[in-house]
Amino acid sequence: MARDLMRPLVACCERACSAPRILHALSATLRVTVQPSPHWLALLFQAGIIVAFAVLSLRSWEKMPLLGRILVVGGVIAAIAGWFQQLFGFSEVIELDSKHLRIRTEIFGWERTREYPIEQCSDLELQDLTGNPHGLQCRIGWRTIEFGDYLSEEQATEVLSALQDSMPEIALKLLPSVDISRHFTNLGLS
Repeated sequence: MARDLMRPLVACCERACSAPRILHALSATLRVTVQPSPHWLALLFQAGIIVAFAVLSLRSWEKMPLLGRILVVGGVIAAIAGWFQQLFGFSEVIELDSKHLRIRTEIFGWERTREYPIEQCSDLELQDLTGNPHGLQCRIGWRTIEFGDYLSEEQATEVLSALQDSMPEIALKLLPSVDISRHFTNLGLS
């Protein structure tokens, strides 16, 4: 019974990603799993380009210098690996707790974790508000990091509202404020 109470609540949304899951754990951690769904038409088009490039390269294989052959083989292998990455091998986990923002990216079993202290984070918002909003971005000190690129605008907004609902004190720090008085200093000249 107690184990069932400790299980996080799962809310799934089905839009641009296959299932970006938002998990609210009782231990004050917001975890978002992003795993993009493949766009089959784009994958078929890319596969056709890879095959066409490989066939055209094989037709002139004997006339190519050694460096050209090495570049063609490396390019085809990289294109095939990128194609399979889109199809099977990418996931991203975004975790927010009271002390850290963690972004864990896994590609073909290789994991890369970036961790930032919450004290240095500010202005958590949608990426590219002027063009096609997607994913999230956050200021870490003087630089801006981007993550959750495969989230649509609605999904990214859902993540921000889940942060406000589950951890309001952290949301006050991370989300941009509309209070313009914090940008001015009172000189007391009167």
